[in-house]
Amino acid sequence: MTRRVMMTWIAGCMLAGMAGLSHAAEGAPVLMIGDSMMRLLGIAMEKELAAAGVTPATSFSSLGSGLTRLDAFDWFAKVDELMKEHKPKTVVVSLGANDRQTLKDTTGRVVPYGKPEWEHEYALRLGRIMDDLIKGGATRVIWLLLPDMKEPVHQTYAQSLNDIFKRLAQEESRKDKVVLFDMAPLLTRRPGTFSLYVMAPNGAPLTVRDADGVHLTNVGAKRVAQSLVQTYWKK
Repeated sequence: MTRRVMMTWIAGCMLAGMAGLSHAAEGAPVLMIGDSMMRLLGIAMEKELAAAGVTPATSFSSLGSGLTRLDAFDWFAKVDELMKEHKPKTVVVSLGANDRQTLKDTTGRVVPYGKPEWEHEYALRLGRIMDDLIKGGATRVIWLLLPDMKEPVHQTYAQSLNDIFKRLAQEESRKDKVVLFDMAPLLTRRPGTFSLYVMAPNGAPLTVRDADGVHLTNVGAKRVAQSLVQTYWKK
């Protein structure tokens, strides 16, 4: 083999390797996790990411779970398991919709929702989930704010929880790693209020929220998923 041919062969191998690295970077794993709010959204996200050429993407949801009843479902253990199994670089999270209930603090004392002690303990758990995702290898955690709720008591709860999400995401150790995504504008006809449907560009009504006043419909989930992919993967 002549020197010229050898150099051409080496250059070709290097370019092939660089292409492989680029492809690997584009294919950084994505994981969607959460409670019942993530059930339809996770499925929609998998489809939208696949259509955008972003793979692998996996979703996990646990209906009726949350961070108040860790005795019923241990989200800390599940996060550790999922991070080790899928090794995602981006994690999309929706948690909190089911957590307007009493919890037990670190001493085992029962704390009713609405007490300052409840918010303190709950914030500790949220912060731990965020930190565990980062320690597990996520370079970006997209935390979904809760959308507007139908019942006033649920709306007040969602707004208070969103305030906690915002405060925790702004802490120094999480800046540039935990980003917040507000799905509410995609799901309402009037900002700050619950809407069962929104209007499509052609004037047709799109039912985006479930009649229970909390969850998304398939159409709503697709609408949010498309916006997420457009925002974070199609820049």
